[in-house]
Amino acid sequence: NADASYDFSSNDPFPFPRYTDDWFNSHGTRCAGEVSAAANNNICGVGVAYNSKVAGIRMLDQPFMTDIIEASSISHMPQVIDIYSASWGPTDDGKTVDGPRELTLQAMADGVNKV
Repeated sequence: NADASYDFSSNDPFPFPRYTDDWFNSHGTRCAGEVSAAANNNICGVGVAYNSKVAGIRMLDQPFMTDIIEASSISHMPQVIDIYSASWGPTDDGKTVDGPRELTLQAMADGVNKV
């Protein structure tokens, strides 16, 4: 769903991933394929919600991350987006512990209680 997509890293409506040789930025694209892959496409398996639309939200591919960027990303266009997949976080190195901050927690609560 291009109309619901947004790039919070570049502040524009084109959330194209920045490709790297090691496919570092491919996680969201892979997840979207698992969700919305078309049925009977003669290529591979069907997505778990094959008639769904996917909006791309790019937020991580930037030199810094703020609470407002995270909150804005998971509350973007709630009148159109029904499910947000928030599978990001610090690198799992066994010693880094991090979590959502105040604005992001409020955006999550608003998504559950107000929309």
